[in-house]
Amino acid sequence: MSVTGTTRLSASQLLAYAAPTVALQAMMVPLLMFLPPTYSQVAGLPLAVVGAMFAIGRAFEAFTDPLIGALSDRTTASFGRRRIWMAAGVPIALLATWFLLTPRPDTTAIDLLVWLVVFYAGWTMVFIPHQTWGGELSGDYHERTRIAGFRETGAFVGYLLASAIPLVYLQFMLGIAAPTYEQIVHTVGWFFVIALPLAVLWCFRAVPDVARNEGERPPSWGDLFAILKRNKPFARLVTAFLVDRVAMGTYFFVQPLFVSFALGMPENVLWVAIANTVAAVLFAPLWVPVTRLLGKHRTYCAANLVTMLAYLMLFFAEPGQLWVVVVANLVMGFGNGGTMITPPAMAADAVDHDELQSGVQQMGGHMAFLAFVFKAGMAFGPLAGGLFLAVFGYEQAGQVLDSEASLGIRLCASWLPMLLLLVPVALMWNFPIDSKRHAQIRASLEARRGAVQRG
Repeated sequence: MSVTGTTRLSASQLLAYAAPTVALQAMMVPLLMFLPPTYSQVAGLPLAVVGAMFAIGRAFEAFTDPLIGALSDRTTASFGRRRIWMAAGVPIALLATWFLLTPRPDTTAIDLLVWLVVFYAGWTMVFIPHQTWGGELSGDYHERTRIAGFRETGAFVGYLLASAIPLVYLQFMLGIAAPTYEQIVHTVGWFFVIALPLAVLWCFRAVPDVARNEGERPPSWGDLFAILKRNKPFARLVTAFLVDRVAMGTYFFVQPLFVSFALGMPENVLWVAIANTVAAVLFAPLWVPVTRLLGKHRTYCAANLVTMLAYLMLFFAEPGQLWVVVVANLVMGFGNGGTMITPPAMAADAVDHDELQSGVQQMGGHMAFLAFVFKAGMAFGPLAGGLFLAVFGYEQAGQVLDSEASLGIRLCASWLPMLLLLVPVALMWNFPIDSKRHAQIRASLEARRGAVQRG
């Protein structure tokens, strides 16, 4: 299959393409929300220390993400250059899952860091080639949004299952009124181990491989690390995306603490998570037609403004007011859907801009940077949240709350992420690549490729 401006995948192919994202992102729920307090309670580690281990683990990916993106660009295999990396990453991720999700009382911070690094390596070997594959399936501006929409909706389905499965199994089937964080983590881990290999096999079977574009060459190491310096629109996008992921990571880190301890509703932790994810799953596709009206960059800004409103609502939630928290998370899920769908589509457009300027098509390298920014921001959130809570005297999950610690948790769940989102809105409001500019870029690229073929 060759990428053209008119390539359009069927709905069944897009479902198969999105399937690995469901499993991959399901694991993000325990990692972002329930694993930090699990290590704090089971192993007695301070929340700030746990957050630091997550941040260091993600820092390791500053090397592995672009490395895997570049290597998958360079790989030549009859099986498929993206597929072969995904197949190799699955067993690594599954092995690390067992050790990462089973902390003991004598588990140290170094133990946590080691298995985080191994897990992230396997996860990245699947995620980066899969993300890059999606960017190569079409050259059309709106079709890329459609592909990203299916993939990111799959991500929210994964988030939903990661909350719904432990809710059904632990609370409904086993009758545990308020499951522990450790029980939630183990349940999601089993889903991941079963779902990931099945989803990857389905994707391989249904989605066509993509041949190299004519004139494409693998990037040199100098080319790869010059991307951010050379591609100004892409640098602007990843800066905005980094800050908005830090805001989201901070909220997801503090959400279980906020609901369980500050509001006194531990039995509703999973229900709140489901409310957020259900809204994202149901409403994320609505952002796709919005991009046709506002453009991708303005849609991204609008989605962040919606999310800011949700954070503000949480500040006024009182203990026991489940309805306020649920409504806020429904609004937040809607906003999060827009901020997940638009950046990968804008990144693919920025790759075209870069190819026009440099003569090199580096989809893998760009998507690697975008994926790293996503994971770095989400991982820095627990560190930022842990340090913020420590200022208010809250250092370990489950400790007795005084008024100062309670205020710290409330601010960490509302005003801190809300203020952070002012940055991406300001950066992206006048993003230079809109549909008109992208059409010009694609026309120039097609003319160049045609000249190469004729020559």
